[in-house]
Amino acid sequence: MDKNNDVLKLSLIFAIIGLVFIVFNGHFANGFGSVYLQSNGGMMDTGEYLFMKTSYANASLVIGGILFSVSFLAMIFSWYQWKNK
Repeated sequence: MDKNNDVLKLSLIFAIIGLVFIVFNGHFANGFGSVYLQSNGGMMDTGEYLFMKTSYANASLVIGGILFSVSFLAMIFSWYQWKNK
């Protein structure tokens, strides 16, 4: 039970992290876009800036989705193993 309980807790933590990435993807995209803009000296074409923000938003959604889905499946598997003991 201890091993399943630990896996369940770890999966819950990663699921919450994935959900945060999904929910706050706009905030992350704005932050990383601003850092990219500053790294280019503060001047950039608007289209390039919007492309970078969109790319960061998409990356945040993909990372969050993968973390959330894999963690959720691990939680279900761990719970199922715990119930069948």
